[in-house]
Amino acid sequence: MAAPIFQQKTPLQPLYCNHDCYWVAIKEYYQQTRRQEIQAKWTEEEFDSYVVKVLSEKFGDKLDDQPLRVLGVGSGEGNQETLQLKKLKTKFSQISATVIEPSTERISKYQDMVRQNSSDFTGIEYNWHNQTFHQVVTSMEAGQKYHFITILHAIYFVGEVEDSVRKLYELLEPGGIIFLIAITGHTGMGFLMKTFPNLALEKQTPSATTEPQRVKTNYFTNSTVVQSILKKYQMAYTHASSFIETVDLTTYFTDEETTPKTKLMLDFITMTVKFHESEPGEIFNQVMDFIKRYIRVKKSDQGDDKYYFDTECDILVISK
Repeated sequence: MAAPIFQQKTPLQPLYCNHDCYWVAIKEYYQQTRRQEIQAKWTEEEFDSYVVKVLSEKFGDKLDDQPLRVLGVGSGEGNQETLQLKKLKTKFSQISATVIEPSTERISKYQDMVRQNSSDFTGIEYNWHNQTFHQVVTSMEAGQKYHFITILHAIYFVGEVEDSVRKLYELLEPGGIIFLIAITGHTGMGFLMKTFPNLALEKQTPSATTEPQRVKTNYFTNSTVVQSILKKYQMAYTHASSFIETVDLTTYFTDEETTPKTKLMLDFITMTVKFHESEPGEIFNQVMDFIKRYIRVKKSDQGDDKYYFDTECDILVISK
């Protein structure tokens, strides 16, 4: 289906161009969808079999005194990445962890966590890069390789997706693993961005972000696109699992006054600053009609209708 063509009187600002608004919205999204809890549970229950066991068999007796080299792309505050590293530590006594995170605020929180819990990270040597993926890879030494690369919901922020996937694969040691999580293209946010790609396009206007690093973004990238690239270049991968992220939009559909939390969720799923408060126009009406079509209505324990918007996410394990 061709993407709708629309005119909007007031230009819409992509959410990721406004650092402050983005992080307020994503924190609420994390809380509602329990993204961190769901991913942590998967790491606790499945990461060993899909990643640790494989890497141990490939490299356990071949590294000698060399560390396992790990690359984190868009590591954020390190909440999920550190869980993965702790799992890897059970088989590898030395780990060299390279962290790429363009947000100064988030990488600082990651560094603080490591300092405050230093005993948990014995044997892990960190290399910090408060830069974009593109900035780091263009300055890497020729031949630099990693045994494990983790990129959790960051494929949207690494620039042109096909080039980025190929570059990630190039950085992987033979026998290594790329662990990637992304939204799918056929549900929720992924389908919304696929249908309305202009929502995720950065306009050539001054940014309101307080962050020094600007990130070229393809927020309409999804796991379906990634899998098509992997197949195109015959890169082996396993679809390890899927999970659903759900946001509650009930007050938009039932109350006279939409709550601040619901407004934040509309901002996040449309990737647009203050989408609910934007001037009504063709794009606003089309997007809200789309959301209404894919709303899941469920009765609450009190018998009231609850209106939920679901987004499916895929976990891909790519091997070389």
